Amino acid sequence: MKISLLITYSGLFFNGTVLTQSVSEIKFEVRENSSATDKNLVSVSTSIATKQANGDGIHFTLIVKNNSGKSITINNVANRLAVTLINERGFDVAIRNNALLMIKRGDPRWKYRSETVVPGSVYINGREENGDIKAQEYIQIPANSSWKINLVLKNVVKIETSQNIQDGITKLAPGKYKLMLRLGIFSNNQHKSSSLVAGFESPLIEIDYTR
Repeated sequence: MKISLLITYSGLFFNGTVLTQSVSEIKFEVRENSSATDKNLVSVSTSIATKQANGDGIHFTLIVKNNSGKSITINNVANRLAVTLINERGFDVAIRNNALLMIKRGDPRWKYRSETVVPGSVYINGREENGDIKAQEYIQIPANSSWKINLVLKNVVKIETSQNIQDGITKLAPGKYKLMLRLGIFSNNQHKSSSLVAGFESPLIEIDYTR
């Protein structure tokens, strides 16, 4: 899969802290899906440093851009983000997103359920937003605007055997990883049920979490 590097700069913000690594914005590709309604409505990318000091987890920023001339209301993307994190032994150690599991089971009650990543500050066009992202089933993005959220992948599943058997949750250990992010964007209309705008997927991003 081709990697689109949009920009490179130094410093990634998380809750007021600047992480001084070289950060690249990597564009997601649109996944083929016959039920998608508008693949051009939004674009998705992530800003991430591919070399990060081991400490409290892998930091990255999820970016959703509204490409239209109208304000849009979409699902809480932090709650729907699916993460794959391959360790040096070849195992996926990312915590499964319980929000996606509840959706598959048809649970109609909305609740912020994801424990895969820890959400931080939210920005629209560079301005920090107030409010608790965990209390928002939907988010609104103004016309031709960029919505960003800082995220940290702190904890992973503990795998003790070569059979890839999960044994609880543990802190992310130093090492080299391959990260992939997947996200479905759903629109919300008060008079209609939610519909899939498009599905997005990042390339495999190699992360050196050893410094």
